[in-house]
Amino acid sequence: MLRIQSTGVRAAVRGVLCSAFACGVPAALADQAEAPPPTAAAQPREVTPFEEIVVTAQRREQNIQDVGIAVTPLDERALQNLNITTATDIVKAVPNLRMNAYSSAQVVFNIRGVSQNDYGDQQEPPVAVYQDDSYSSSINLAGFPVFDLARVETLRGPQGTLFGRNATGGAIQFISNAPTEEFEGYGNVTVGRFNQVIVDGALSGPLSDNLQGRFAFIVNQDDGWMKNIDPTVPDIGGNDHYALRGRLAWQPGEATDVNLIVRYLKADGETQAGLYSHEPACPNDQFQGFFTPADYACPFWGTGPGESGTGFQEPSIIPSRGGDPYKTAETEPSYVDRKILAGQLRVDTDVGAGTFTSITDYQTSDKFYTEGGDSSPDDGVYFFQGAELDQVSQEFRYAWSSGQHQTVVGLYGMYVDGDYIGKFASRFYGYDPDVTMAQETVSYAAFIQDEWSFAEGWKLTGGLRYWNDEREGAYRGVAPPIPDLAQPQVLIVFNTDVVSPVGSGVTPDDAKQSFDDFTARVQLDFRPNDDLLWYASYNRGSKSGGFTFSTGTPFDPNQFTFLQGLVFEPETLNAYEIGMKSSLAGGTMMLNVAGFYYDYDDYQAFAQLGPVQTVLNQDAEATGLEIELNARPTDGLLLQISGALMDSEVKDILLPDTVTIVDHDLPQAPSFAGNALVRYEFAVGSGIASIQGDVYYTDGFCFTVLCAPVEEEESYTVANARIGYAAADGRWEVAAFVNNLFEEEYRVYAFDSSLFAGVVAGVYAKPRTYGLTASWRFGAGYE
Repeated sequence: MLRIQSTGVRAAVRGVLCSAFACGVPAALADQAEAPPPTAAAQPREVTPFEEIVVTAQRREQNIQDVGIAVTPLDERALQNLNITTATDIVKAVPNLRMNAYSSAQVVFNIRGVSQNDYGDQQEPPVAVYQDDSYSSSINLAGFPVFDLARVETLRGPQGTLFGRNATGGAIQFISNAPTEEFEGYGNVTVGRFNQVIVDGALSGPLSDNLQGRFAFIVNQDDGWMKNIDPTVPDIGGNDHYALRGRLAWQPGEATDVNLIVRYLKADGETQAGLYSHEPACPNDQFQGFFTPADYACPFWGTGPGESGTGFQEPSIIPSRGGDPYKTAETEPSYVDRKILAGQLRVDTDVGAGTFTSITDYQTSDKFYTEGGDSSPDDGVYFFQGAELDQVSQEFRYAWSSGQHQTVVGLYGMYVDGDYIGKFASRFYGYDPDVTMAQETVSYAAFIQDEWSFAEGWKLTGGLRYWNDEREGAYRGVAPPIPDLAQPQVLIVFNTDVVSPVGSGVTPDDAKQSFDDFTARVQLDFRPNDDLLWYASYNRGSKSGGFTFSTGTPFDPNQFTFLQGLVFEPETLNAYEIGMKSSLAGGTMMLNVAGFYYDYDDYQAFAQLGPVQTVLNQDAEATGLEIELNARPTDGLLLQISGALMDSEVKDILLPDTVTIVDHDLPQAPSFAGNALVRYEFAVGSGIASIQGDVYYTDGFCFTVLCAPVEEEESYTVANARIGYAAADGRWEVAAFVNNLFEEEYRVYAFDSSLFAGVVAGVYAKPRTYGLTASWRFGAGYE
């Protein structure tokens, strides 16, 4: 892949930061313009300063421009205007945020190239996902619909001190709307392409003098966008789920607040599974797949020209040959059933000079996912996984201010118990394994962070967190013999009582692992005036080790190698960052810049080797620069522009031929990516009209650390548009939208299955979608 040299990016970091500082200081020191008076109700807003943007990046409410962390918030209005209905949709608006998702039930976020692409439900990703201050340990739990949210905060860079040991890449917080003291509510209805219907809304208000409640819901249904060329086989890619959230806020006394939150999601037979385009692939000399040309007969599979491993091809649906990526020939059932139930009890009470916070959380999920894996009508690749998971956590925090210090200390404990089943079969040559897995995790931590304002305009922050994980695992995988390939039965057993086959050096003691480490933060802030903040920080992030329990078993005689790779070690990230946050032009412009250098020890690199998933520990490094600009240059006009440069390297990667060693970029870490949004509001009659367009561009990148030719994604540009008309008081609004306006064809997931099935498993983003949304509000403020 095309790579920017590290020295070039480092020079760009220095140059842009110096330029930003040089232009920012005079503007920040200039006299601030007095805000103009409010306009009439039916007029768009004048060029007034941005309102204060509140975030909780440091576990308390602060103005975003006062926080020396690269954080991007999306408030309720922005989420609606960007048509964000799922957790994965937020990538269109956040610099250096990407996702790896072949289903709504399998969401892995990637921040600054930091990710964990293992799709096993037992794995905890290195980007911590929080729902109302509660950590979700599973990628299934993270895939919750977006509705009735006050905001989404994306924190880039290690956040281990306050957010835990698995926030190596950063943290994403989904913060729901709180109950209100006055009665209010709203409803939204969206209809769109593929017979999409989304209905969501909320009711909120007082239940007594000191008790308030809020109830919110969403229902999302459509027919699916992946069409089958066989009219007797149902289309896939459809949504069919609903979710509920209830909140109670109780004030038993003047010094105490009690909040209860319950969330529920149900999806039955949702066809968000097996969304692969049909793409024949053939292994090269390093056993990595390349796209099979129409006139090429793959010698590895011995099939005809242009055919997959099963001997199938249909040129009209092969994207690399100009075929339609939104059509499939798959006949295997492809669907997902899942349920999520979660409850949180939070108590905040004033104690002495500070506030004591207790957060008790319980989450449970039940999921079954099944798919055909090669988009062909042959009885070939078949995959399923099931998971039953229970998670309980408890956090205690005490925060106080004393003189020049603001301090928080805390204790955290979590218990996760999961049982899993899986199968990654290739039936056309008789490989049909059955796998059962279990994992139990007990985790605890203690942390402290202090912010010391030691001189006017200067602040020093120090934080430390110690964590310890105890993990116990069990694995059993069995594959029947394959007479045609002279393959005997494969049986692998790994638990605290027995390891089979013997002779690998792995013992039952290895099924019980203890990992511990610490995370740390040191940061210096300098604020020469109210409009400018400079910061420099060091953050140490760490992610726990674990087990690579694969849904596929190896072929004989690779059982020993498989057993020896079951345990992977913790990863450590040393992150160095400098940044600037500024408010310019009388508060009508915000310019934020961050440059960073990452030094990784034992980066957990996921690799798919035929039917076997594994995690390797490799060293890695990355350098990058991010710029975010928000501006209101004239009445009613909003501009948002962001860009990210990045250079990364994962070192000494052993390719599947077990001979070739190479260096590659971090997964999904393009050299450049950027997005822009333009929104204009103007008065029409008694209401306000709006026109909005946004665009996202990315350079090419690889989906996995092995970076097979079929896993390389070329650069692409995606544009979206929205027009709306709203009442002057905001009571109602109607809007029309188009997503993927020019129907750009690009993949959001890919892995090389050329060794296993003679295909590449690639999932394309949705084609062009369009629709209408109607919204109305009632209650307080709308009488």
